[in-house]
Amino acid sequence: MPQTEITGTTYRQRIGRLQEAMKEFGLQAVVLEPGPAMTYLTGVRWGKSERTFAVVLPLKGEPVWTLPGFEELRARELIHAGDDIRIWQEDESPYQRIVEALRDRGVGSGRVAIDEAARFFVFDGIRKLAPQLDYVGASAVLKAAGVDPAQPARPGRGAERK
Repeated sequence: MPQTEITGTTYRQRIGRLQEAMKEFGLQAVVLEPGPAMTYLTGVRWGKSERTFAVVLPLKGEPVWTLPGFEELRARELIHAGDDIRIWQEDESPYQRIVEALRDRGVGSGRVAIDEAARFFVFDGIRKLAPQLDYVGASAVLKAAGVDPAQPARPGRGAERK
C-alpha cells in the first residue's frame, strides 16, 4: 500500500486538537520526547539518545523545539510544525531551554503534562528548574486528542530518518 504524504497543515490540525483537549484538562503545555506521540502530532520521527531532543506544545502558540546544536540542520528538514528551534551546546542545559520555552509561551505556573515515554532524567531536569509547575502524565490528554501513544505512528513519506 503506498504511503501518502502528510502535510504541515495536517500536523497543525492535530496540534490544534491537542490544544483543545489541553483546555479541558486544565493544562498549560505538553512536553514530548521522541516517540509515537511526537511522530503523530508533528511528523518528526527521531531516535532517543543521551542528548535531549524535545518539543513543547503550549496551550497557546506554536511548538517550541529543543535539540542539540549539531542536529539543527537535520532537524529543520523534518520539522513541519513550528519554527521556534532552540539549540543547546554540549556545555549548556537542554532543560534550561525547555523551561525558557515554557516561560516564553506564558507558562510560569499551572499544570504541565509530560509524555510518559519521556525519560526520568529529562523530567527531573525540567522539574528542578521549574519546581513551581504542577507536573502530570500526558496519556489522558493525548488520548483525548486522538493520539494513541502505544501505537507506532506513520509519519508520512520522508520522515523515517533517525
